[in-house]
Amino acid sequence: MYKLTRLVTFADATHGDAVAEGLRALAVGHGAYRALVAPTLPGSHNGGDLIAHVQFDTEPARDAFEAATARLLAGPATASVESVAYIGAPDLDLMNGVYRVLLLSVDKGADPAAVARFEAETRMMPHYIAAIRNWQLSRTDAASGSRAWTHVWEQEYADAAGLLGPYMLHPYHWAHVDRWFDPECPDRIVDARLCHSFCTIDALA
Repeated sequence: MYKLTRLVTFADATHGDAVAEGLRALAVGHGAYRALVAPTLPGSHNGGDLIAHVQFDTEPARDAFEAATARLLAGPATASVESVAYIGAPDLDLMNGVYRVLLLSVDKGADPAAVARFEAETRMMPHYIAAIRNWQLSRTDAASGSRAWTHVWEQEYADAAGLLGPYMLHPYHWAHVDRWFDPECPDRIVDARLCHSFCTIDALA
């Protein structure tokens, strides 16, 4: 499955609904397998005002949609866009709950063995944190925005409380995974700039 996720920050929020409708129409017009276009929820960090998470069966369809949305988002209503293209399994057919995405950038020149350990420990999180009910860690094919994003960490939760409580506060999270992000830890390999964003899934098409 070929995926594209964009976090859109508006310069003029009054255009948000129109941009969201335009993105949904483009997703349908380009034959998207599934499209989630929804405003971000309070608590997002560098997460934009709108999440567009769209999946396609083919790479050319994704690329065509990406080009079309770039034209749509080039208008004065848009302040910035963080964008990642990647490959992964299709999302579950969940029609409610919360979708969360974390964009991160591993340092250039990081030890490949350390990167592999970071990825392995991140993938173990759902084994310890029961609130995660669907997840995927992906390396990006292409990225743009404030960083050259290298990884996309996605999860789904029954509600925002599952993300902000059991996930964020779990001992495995802060005792194992956080060290890769901590500037005071010698194991740190992830850039301090992160995009943590989440929205409801009820807009899923």
